[in-house]
Amino acid sequence: MQHRFGFFELDEDARALRLRGTVQKLQPRVFDLLVYLVRNAGRVVPKDELMDALWPNLNVTEASLQRAVSLARAALSAGGLENAIRSYVRHGYRFAIDEPSLGVAVPEFDAQDSNRARALALAKAKDWRGAAMVFESLDADGQLCGADIDVWALAVECQGRPAAAIPVLTRALAAYVAEGRPNLAARAAVTIAKLELERSAPAAASGWLGRAEALLGDTEDPRTTAYLLWMKARQAIFQGRAAEALELSSRSHSAAEACGDPGLIALTLVYMGFYNISLGHIEEGENQQNHAAAIALSSNVDPIFGSLVYCNILWSCRTFPDWSRARQWSEGFDSWSEASYATIPGACDLHRAEILGAQRDLIGALAAIDLALPKLSEEEAWSIGDGYRVRGDIRAMIGDLDHARQDYAAAYAAGWDAEPGNAVLLAETGQVEVALAALDRALAGASWYHIQRRGILLAHKMRISAMGGLRDIAAEALNELQAESGRWTQPAVHALINEAHYLLAGDSDAVRFLVLARQLWTSAGIEYHAARVRLELARVHIEAGDTAAARTEIAAAERTAVRIGSRRLRMLAAEIQQKLISAPPSPWPHKDRPAVANVRE
Repeated sequence: MQHRFGFFELDEDARALRLRGTVQKLQPRVFDLLVYLVRNAGRVVPKDELMDALWPNLNVTEASLQRAVSLARAALSAGGLENAIRSYVRHGYRFAIDEPSLGVAVPEFDAQDSNRARALALAKAKDWRGAAMVFESLDADGQLCGADIDVWALAVECQGRPAAAIPVLTRALAAYVAEGRPNLAARAAVTIAKLELERSAPAAASGWLGRAEALLGDTEDPRTTAYLLWMKARQAIFQGRAAEALELSSRSHSAAEACGDPGLIALTLVYMGFYNISLGHIEEGENQQNHAAAIALSSNVDPIFGSLVYCNILWSCRTFPDWSRARQWSEGFDSWSEASYATIPGACDLHRAEILGAQRDLIGALAAIDLALPKLSEEEAWSIGDGYRVRGDIRAMIGDLDHARQDYAAAYAAGWDAEPGNAVLLAETGQVEVALAALDRALAGASWYHIQRRGILLAHKMRISAMGGLRDIAAEALNELQAESGRWTQPAVHALINEAHYLLAGDSDAVRFLVLARQLWTSAGIEYHAARVRLELARVHIEAGDTAAARTEIAAAERTAVRIGSRRLRMLAAEIQQKLISAPPSPWPHKDRPAVANVRE
């Protein structure tokens, strides 16, 4: 007889298991076990029955059966079906590939079991609360195996309650150990490590990674190996070891490709891109991230892996900063998150808030960050400081400067830094040296967060130095930026550089730097800063007597201020409008305007 399942063919007459036509090596007893289970697919085969069939007239222990099952699963894992042999504690084993999985984190369910079938249907429909409730009822009856508990944990996490998933995953780990499936127990331990790291418990995360390594041991399981190495790379980058993180992620990606799992391939690839960007390999990193997103969008990836792919890209865009690229990904991510989660995680709201604030909607951004902060505090404490920093930036652009300063102070209290926004407010009140000291403290940071943000911090340092007339400090910042010019290509960085050149130039021709800065802010999609530069251009035009050009810039800035919700810009526009009203008319005909106006033309 021949049996076909997935990409496998089990040929009883030839005593061969083939994967896509290639014969897989199996011990004779393991082959017999697989045949027996496949013949009896659809029912739980008692352990005694299996031992009698495989070892007739011999006395063997359950350990022999567990080893044979483990070897059979290892063979099936090459084709992605390691979950096909289901364990039932104190009962036996069942061969079941009734339904396609939801992704790497979600194993198959027994179609004949109405409760499990209902849980599967709810999970496939992304009704995570409903699925979790069914699992709780099954748990009360003692009907859950390790695979069931694993999916239960996924349902809890997708409700926006990652911390609550930890005790469920701990139970899944214990169940897998009892079932003789240490590789899956190791996978659960890695997920616990991930959740602990995200709630600012690095020591606990390290402990669970050690547990995962011990459980996996010498077991050949590319999927678990890929997941474990991916998490070790995250641990390395959190400690500022970007080169080590890249090396670990490269090994992780190779293991993911070996097992052919699209979710893991996308996850490991997007983090390789993240580490490459951190190290200055911009083009390579961005290409890897974009490729990973395309894999995730076109594959059956579970919500957790998918969100990690999207979040990684948006985080890179935010910290780099590459607002044009962020804009291209943000809308799709909003739709994806709403379709995938019962409650959108705080990190997703944080991304949305900063992107909205940078681009077009300060009021919407403030609402998004106010939603994010309580979630971050409860579930993802490691980023709560960044949440305060983002809210401070949004409030500063709106014009609520006192509350912005309070948010920056809260960011520092949470162990984060609040730069460059905090430094900008300090410089605007004449505290240039204090502002530069704050930026220098941030530039001294060695974490991945500081490494990626170095360009924007240096550009702000150059501009603030120019505000204080500190040419040597501005030149020092510019020299470092120019030394790695291929790394800092973002329009936002170059807009700030041109603003600094304008401040340092001090002659009528300096306005060309402002024009270029406005164009760069506009190309980056940062409407607030584009409007801010427009108002500075209007002031310059008024001083040069070009009232017509000044009116054009003021009108454009006012429209932006109203559209994005910035009363700070409206107040500044009103002040400059008063200067325009009191300015004398231009004494020059249009064709004889001085150089300051000709540059604009």
